[in-house]
Amino acid sequence: MIGMGERVRRWMRGGRPVGRPPAARLAVLTSLVVLAACGDATGPRGPSPSDPAAGAFSALAINTQPLPFVVLSETGFRLEFTASTLALQLDGQFVLAQTTAETVAGFTSTYQDTVRGTWTQAVGNITMRATDGTTTNAIWDGRDIVVPIDTDGQTLRTVYRKR
Repeated sequence: MIGMGERVRRWMRGGRPVGRPPAARLAVLTSLVVLAACGDATGPRGPSPSDPAAGAFSALAINTQPLPFVVLSETGFRLEFTASTLALQLDGQFVLAQTTAETVAGFTSTYQDTVRGTWTQAVGNITMRATDGTTTNAIWDGRDIVVPIDTDGQTLRTVYRKR
């Protein structure tokens, strides 16, 4: 899934580092975009799913909760999604950068992961294909892009908004 860093991919394949619980296998997040309202000769109009989605975005919320978002919390282990940016470039490329904080036995480490690939838009749908071949489909309403990710039976909806 798009949005997972190599560290998370290893957990998903069972190659988790020593000291990290199996429940840390996850497909942490991703998601996408917004466009501000525009004006035309007839006056201002609201955003539309047919508006172009290209631009630079920041993550606002996951499942309606503001960041940082606790993905997993167990005795002695906590994983938080703290920040993310998304760039949908006019040439059809995207760059998704994520920051997570992992606390093990009271010690916190911060990780930054980047996913790159291509994206396409068809009215209210955005499809992102990462360089590893994984594909994520997102919903674009002309204001926000929302990416649903299923993680161990939990659906995470990450909302990105244009900067």
